[in-house]
Amino acid sequence: MGNEWQTRQTLLMRAKNQDDEAAWEEFVRYYREFFHMVLNQMGLLSADADDLVQEILIQIWKSLPNHIYDQDRAQFRTWLSRLIRNQVLNHVRTTKRRDRKHAAVAEQGEEDHIAVVTEPEVEQIIRKEWEIYIVQLAIENIKPLFSERSIKAFSMSIDGYDTAHIAEYLGVKPNSVVKLKSRVKARLVKEIHRLRNELEAL
Repeated sequence: MGNEWQTRQTLLMRAKNQDDEAAWEEFVRYYREFFHMVLNQMGLLSADADDLVQEILIQIWKSLPNHIYDQDRAQFRTWLSRLIRNQVLNHVRTTKRRDRKHAAVAEQGEEDHIAVVTEPEVEQIIRKEWEIYIVQLAIENIKPLFSERSIKAFSMSIDGYDTAHIAEYLGVKPNSVVKLKSRVKARLVKEIHRLRNELEAL
């Protein structure tokens, strides 16, 4: 993967400045939903996700000014993986102590599960979920540029439907489906590339 995932230095450098509210808002805008995806894959109970995402963002805001961005050292992903795992463990343990009298067996199981998720495993989760997130974000960004029919044709093709089936469903000719899909795909590739340039180091 090399440097493919690394967060772009310009955004990190701007977000490191705690007085740059615009940079921090940009960081939160891109990463809040992504953190939800990561926590879900870590097996965290959804009821805790909102509070924990906020705790993670606060910890990042506090710690980011001291983070040294160096492509020859730990990538931002590695630093973030360590921070997320530690924050999740702290959250689960704090919640358990607070609700000790009412703690359920399932809660103990959750802590045990999180505890055995290693830092490299969290990094793998982050890598995988980031790839998914970038594509989802790109699709949402280009939707206003196309008709509902075009987006439907493309999404159905992604879901595995063949051209003939899509054409019948949409009431168009097969060659029209091919054109619709190709236009959306071409724009999607450009948008993914733009997002990578904006959010990832080159």
